[in-house]
Amino acid sequence: MNSATPTFSQIKARVESIRRKVDKVRPIGIHTAGRWIGDNKKSDGDQTYLIYQCDSPLAMRLALRERTESGATKVLLTTLDESDLSQDILLRLTKRQLFSINRWDIVRSFFQAREIDPRLIQHPWIADALLKLFPARDYPPARGGFVDADMVWSLLLQRTIGLAAENPDATAILKWSIDADAVRRFQQAADVFRDGAAAWLAEKAGPVAKVILRCVARSETPDALPLGLALGVVYHASAAGRLERAAGKLEQRYLGGDTPDRVVVERWSAAAGEVVRLQLTDNKVQHQQLARADEILREVQAEGFAYLGNTSPLGFDQRLARLGSQLAEIMEGSGRVGNARPTADFKALRQSREQIREHALAGEEDQRRRLQRVEMAMRLVRWLGQRRQEGPAKAGSFAEAAAGQLREGGFVDWARLVLRSGDPVPELSRAFARLFDEVTKIREEQSREFAVLLRDWTAAGSTGDDIIPVERVLEQVVAPLAAKNPVLVIVIDGMSVAVCRELLADVTRHEWFAACEPGRTLNRPAIATIPSVTEFSRTSLLSGRLRQGSAQDERPGFAEHPELLARCRPGYPPILFHKVSLQQTEDAVLAAEVRDAIGSSHRKVVGVVVNAVDDHLLKGEQIDTRWTRDEIKVLPSLLHEAANAHRIVILLSDHGHVLDCQMEGQAAEGGERWRVDDGKPSPRELRIEGARVGVEGRRLIAPWTEKVRFGVKKNGYHGGLNPQEMVVPIAVLTTSTDFPDGWTEMP
Repeated sequence: MNSATPTFSQIKARVESIRRKVDKVRPIGIHTAGRWIGDNKKSDGDQTYLIYQCDSPLAMRLALRERTESGATKVLLTTLDESDLSQDILLRLTKRQLFSINRWDIVRSFFQAREIDPRLIQHPWIADALLKLFPARDYPPARGGFVDADMVWSLLLQRTIGLAAENPDATAILKWSIDADAVRRFQQAADVFRDGAAAWLAEKAGPVAKVILRCVARSETPDALPLGLALGVVYHASAAGRLERAAGKLEQRYLGGDTPDRVVVERWSAAAGEVVRLQLTDNKVQHQQLARADEILREVQAEGFAYLGNTSPLGFDQRLARLGSQLAEIMEGSGRVGNARPTADFKALRQSREQIREHALAGEEDQRRRLQRVEMAMRLVRWLGQRRQEGPAKAGSFAEAAAGQLREGGFVDWARLVLRSGDPVPELSRAFARLFDEVTKIREEQSREFAVLLRDWTAAGSTGDDIIPVERVLEQVVAPLAAKNPVLVIVIDGMSVAVCRELLADVTRHEWFAACEPGRTLNRPAIATIPSVTEFSRTSLLSGRLRQGSAQDERPGFAEHPELLARCRPGYPPILFHKVSLQQTEDAVLAAEVRDAIGSSHRKVVGVVVNAVDDHLLKGEQIDTRWTRDEIKVLPSLLHEAANAHRIVILLSDHGHVLDCQMEGQAAEGGERWRVDDGKPSPRELRIEGARVGVEGRRLIAPWTEKVRFGVKKNGYHGGLNPQEMVVPIAVLTTSTDFPDGWTEMP
């Protein structure tokens, strides 16, 4: 079909433009340079057109006599001029004239415009494309009566290939290229459209647009985005001279053998990275694009350099593996911390850590735990280095040893226990294991020192103001605070110092502040009973005296505690809720009775017992738990109610715990981590006696190491003499910096 031959789109558009101006439409006569060679009857939606090619006046008269279907429009096409037609023919035509087909005139009328951008008029195919793609009703009114190229190209790109962007840049083009259907439509479009689109997009996005579209046009799969990610690796400056063969393969397979300009590569790669990091909200699509980029690197044998890219999942693992190798070097040989190169080695480790942080995947929710392990490993390496340089510091007293667990030991335990779960990358997992073992050796030495001091302190009568026996916590901490402020005591059974540190790090990120005792930079440590088990330690804590018991003993003991009772209003004694009474059917989280008690202005002291940590010790061996306020189901609601009631919250524990890290199981009469005194402690045990030993005879044998258990295998245990089990953290929380008298914010 030559350019003079009218198309159905042109005829339809011209008829529509005439209809807009003429209410009652008679048969329409149109003068054309070429002849209509299509069907006589054409339909478009609910519109029917009867088209006659009339090469003589007689043919026109015959066509006018033909019966017209109801609702159909009769169109007479002719190469004749009006001067060739007699009046009897003209009288029966709309407006008594022959209309002409001028593409741009029709387009202008549909846009309700006065002028058209000269950059468009020089391309007649654009007008034809508009008339073909858009019904008259879909044309938006031209701003200011001027049809500009930006508006027209925006419409054409959106309707033809699904690229919806008024001012498309490289990121918009790459995001569009993910859609396989859109790519197929581009590949099937006419050459004139593809060439024109490439030229226009290059004006907007730069030369990279043409290169990307050439890639799209020749590729069987929509690979423009992942290819951009792969380009950033293959042509990375750090790989100069090492990936020439990979570059050659990539160019042959995806770029038609052309070597791309460096600026084009940088722009393509940067735009691809921006799309996957910031614009792909569908995680599945994002994963597919990243996986395809790694696949391209494997195809061209450049996968070993994936770490040079900031989006590659393979490269992310390579960066983690590199840090793992550096950790291993630091743990042994010439790179060992404390030898000649500790500063240089740790500097290299920090650089690797920063490269991991810079990777796009580092910001993903499912990678946070892995990144936390990296941070904890860094802290432990630094701690080991300082310890080797300064030498181990021995505690001068049991009070110093217990305070050391709060000041440093609990943080070290938190960090090393995070490493217990390892990492999917084997190099890093092995490094974590070695680091865990080395730190654990030191902690074992400290645990023995702590246990010996505990034994002597217990035998001497357990005195001193710098340590609070667990049975005196309510008297020395809670009661003085309750004298001027309503309080909520939350006892998290089994919470160690390490768990408390992790929990406080999360809680204090929100509206809560941790407060410190007057004149101190650290709250005093509390010490569990011996053995450090719930039936002794929790009952003693909540009753205010050394005793063995259960929840049935704790509730009256708490309500009748003399120091607490003295701070309460008559008729509103201290009230304690246990696990079974915290929830009820009408409230999925917190029972109404508990909410009412916390919200009551008459009730000065409310206590709750939460078993989340202790329960975790029973069955959490395969679970990598993060101790946050949301992890403990009732804690957010308890804190919410306390904040509304302006209560001070006091987080307590009755004892801590140790986790099973390749523990040795032994048979013995007693508990999980203590046994009846037979007078024969092993080198990993101590015999301890005194008034705070709760069993018959006031003496028992218990391990100081975390490597021994006597009960059945579980995730964790308590009852021994280890500082993780014996030191009880005390955390005082307030929602404002208006702290109780003398208290300050904990540094």
